[in-house]
Amino acid sequence: MCGRLNVHDSTAIQKLMSGLGLPALPSRPPRYNITPTSPVDVVLAMDDIAEMEWAIEFRDFRHPNTKVETVKRRPDLQKLLRDNRCLVPVNRFYEWPDPAVRPKWQGIKTRFCIHTPEDVMLLGGIYRINPHGVMQFNILTTDPNEQIADFHHRMPVIVPPAKAPAWMRRRDLAEVYAMTEPYPNELIVYECDGFVDSGRNDDPRCMQPAARTGERSQPQGQLL
Repeated sequence: MCGRLNVHDSTAIQKLMSGLGLPALPSRPPRYNITPTSPVDVVLAMDDIAEMEWAIEFRDFRHPNTKVETVKRRPDLQKLLRDNRCLVPVNRFYEWPDPAVRPKWQGIKTRFCIHTPEDVMLLGGIYRINPHGVMQFNILTTDPNEQIADFHHRMPVIVPPAKAPAWMRRRDLAEVYAMTEPYPNELIVYECDGFVDSGRNDDPRCMQPAARTGERSQPQGQLL
């Protein structure tokens, strides 16, 4: 999945955008802990950006992520993928272990900060306008690569910069699906400080390495 976003270094993002011929993002303060439903700057086309809410409102639920496999079996989502693809420029994202599918993390209270060596990446997404005229987007998720698979069964679609123009322009869904495979390159993954757990916290402490890693939760009722 993709639990939180981090857009703390606008200079790195603007350099990537400029190199790809994408429009410059608005100048904004650093954001270290972006939660679902928050506004985020999103690339809609090679010459267009917009600020959107993160998490699309469907008929009976709202979720910030959409599985590529779900898109493949739903015509309404296939239409969004064909006509309303987007790129989400970020520096990092955060994820929490999923002990239901990765039992080794059962009872361990931790979270991970993930980024590329360049500390900037483009996440693949879809967007739409809700009945109230609000633009909303979801981040697409795919199977995890080897690094993410250690603690989670999903990861966001990371579009390599060289493929960004094709991501924005292709109409053939088979070609688009080919760009949603697990990210093949090395990522930097580390356990980060629990400060990020609260969506109210938004400063550099969110991405600090954890002082203690793999800390097991205290069983309920046990005295310290």
